[in-house]
Amino acid sequence: MANKTPLLERSYHIPLAMFDDAFRNFQKKYVYPQNLLLTAVLLAVAGVYVHAVVKDNTQTLAYILILSCIAIILVRWYRTFKLRRSVHEALKEIEQDTYALSVFEDGLEIRTEDAPNPSEEETAPAEEVSAEVEPASAEKPDGNGFQQLFPDEPAENEPIPPTEIRFGNGVKTHEYPDYFMVYLVRQNFYVIPKKDFSEDENAQLRKIFGLV
Repeated sequence: MANKTPLLERSYHIPLAMFDDAFRNFQKKYVYPQNLLLTAVLLAVAGVYVHAVVKDNTQTLAYILILSCIAIILVRWYRTFKLRRSVHEALKEIEQDTYALSVFEDGLEIRTEDAPNPSEEETAPAEEVSAEVEPASAEKPDGNGFQQLFPDEPAENEPIPPTEIRFGNGVKTHEYPDYFMVYLVRQNFYVIPKKDFSEDENAQLRKIFGLV
């Protein structure tokens, strides 16, 4: 997209609370349905063995299988909620990062801008402190992983390459009251806060994302 003229360019910052909300919505939309399906299947399997135990309470294997089904369900949901807490703690380290968005007719380009830590501003010039991670991203929607939140750091003085997202079947966009979510199916999702854009720009984004 380097040779194209962007339709819109803007820098933005994602508050931690906003990303928490976005990650929660991501899980509700793409993770919870899978968890619920797995829960239903395992409860059905457990129900079969409960029926067998009622008929013959000496079947030790049936007890073991019932407990196994319940354990898998609990672990699945526990890992889903634990992941949310882990992501929250990890994102505290990059909460001050600023991103630059370029919007084109056929896609987006997201770059990480210099983002000085407020605690370091008095001791280091802003231009010497740079963010070294890309926008946080969520893993495949199996609900229990988080795809490399902090990618390998580039070599010293090597610029971080921008993230290019081309619109197509592999990209889904969702609108929430305070932000847009751009989801690369089975890969990552990106949060674009409305607060850093004017009403006209948000309307333009809504149109480009096919949300109107």
